[in-house]
Parts: sequence; structure tokens; C-alpha cells
Amino acid sequence: MEDLRDLRLQKEEKDRFLLRLEVVIGYISTISFLVFIFIASYCEISSLAKIIIIVPGSIIFAIGTAYAVKIEQTAGYYECGVCHNRYIPTYSAVFFAAHIGRTRHLKCPECKKKSWNKKVLSK
Repeated sequence: MEDLRDLRLQKEEKDRFLLRLEVVIGYISTISFLVFIFIASYCEISSLAKIIIIVPGSIIFAIGTAYAVKIEQTAGYYECGVCHNRYIPTYSAVFFAAHIGRTRHLKCPECKKKSWNKKVLSK
């Protein structure tokens, strides 16, 4: 019984770390994207050079966003606002769901209703 509790606590701590890492990845990819856009906007260079500068920034932003969403999807659980079921949704459901912070508008697999689901660490 004590081993199960220790394992649960270890998983929760790992999930906390991953969610902090998600924030760092999000900030780094967003800031790098904005820096690339800023450089392309305010430097006196040709349009082709601006495109060449913006494309890597966009790629960094897209990859960073994809990884951040994957981390959020797998770390912890989402709790249904209706039936309070805790579950891990699919990546596409998390990626395309409307959200405010880590609260997402998802369809619960248990009650089949769409509601605002909060991110929680324990099941």
C-alpha cells in the first residue's frame, strides 16, 4: 500500500515538472518567433531575406507549440466539469479544444457531455 502511494506521488511530481517544462517551452518558442518577426520587420533587407528569416521562426514556434500541447495532454488528467471523471484525452482533442490556461472545453468519455475540464495531477 505504501509503495502504491509512493508511486502516485512520484508520478505527480514528474507531472508537475513536465507542466513547468511546458511553460518554458512555450515561452522560449514564442519569444524566438517574435524576435524573428521583429528582425524581419525592422531590418532594411529584401522581401526574400525577410521570408527566409520568418520561416525558421515559424517552424520553431510550430514545433514548440506541438511539444507543449503534447506535454499538457500526457501530464496529469483532465477532470470533467459535469461528472468529475478524470481522464487523458487524445492529442487532437486537446490541440483543437478551446482553452483558458490549462482548462479546456472537451467532451468527457464517461458522460459524453462537453464542458470545461480542468487539468489535475492526481487520479
